[in-house]
Amino acid sequence: QSFFVAFICALCFVITKISELFTVSAFSLLLSIAFGASVAITQLAQAKAMGMGPSALVTFLYTCGFTIPLLYGILFLDETWSVYQGIGVALLIVSLILAMEKTVKKRTGLGWFVFAIVAMIGSGSSAIMQKTHQRSAFADELSIFLVMALFFSTVFTGIATLMLPKDTEKDKLVGSEGKIRKVMVPIGLGVCVGALNFLNLYLSGKLPSVILFPIYNVGSMLLTTVVSSIIYKEKLTKKQTVSFLIGIAAIFMIGLL
Repeated sequence: QSFFVAFICALCFVITKISELFTVSAFSLLLSIAFGASVAITQLAQAKAMGMGPSALVTFLYTCGFTIPLLYGILFLDETWSVYQGIGVALLIVSLILAMEKTVKKRTGLGWFVFAIVAMIGSGSSAIMQKTHQRSAFADELSIFLVMALFFSTVFTGIATLMLPKDTEKDKLVGSEGKIRKVMVPIGLGVCVGALNFLNLYLSGKLPSVILFPIYNVGSMLLTTVVSSIIYKEKLTKKQTVSFLIGIAAIFMIGLL
């Protein structure tokens, strides 16, 4: 639902360029299909991993996906990074490890780990596709590419959702408040998804991978921690507080040094 809302929002922004959807380059079209498939596989794998194993570890592995576009930028796009930025990336990984909750009592097999790795690779691959498009000769098709990418993401994630088991208890509505929430949450999330995808796609062509992706991925996780503590009154443990402070310091090192 959120990707469909994001697609509609993006479509509204390019309504004056609607004819370009039919004249877009094969490069942008094929890359948008690959992007949509990558997003769907990532979501499906992450959901399966969360259901089978420790969510903290799954989140950690998924977030570490930022290392994939980072290495891609250095190895294939001749992007450079400073010693301070390297230290900052290392500190981010330390921050993520500290942020993890200690554990899950139930025993799990290796299945969750395989799905978590697939989700991590999918997350990194999607970032590489965004960067590839904005470093190509077709970078001016940014808005049209975004619309098509969100369309195929909607289609493929819809198929992926049908493949996942239904949680009937979770889907039950409780009164009018539940109905409003079920409508408003996907709309709000969809608007955010559309805006973030546009910014991420645009910035991927302007900023080095070592700055954009660590800040985007780990920064969002740190922001979630802050919002949860303020709105939902979730108390941070000493370990999580240290993790948060290290993460903030690391982001400053990557972005400013």
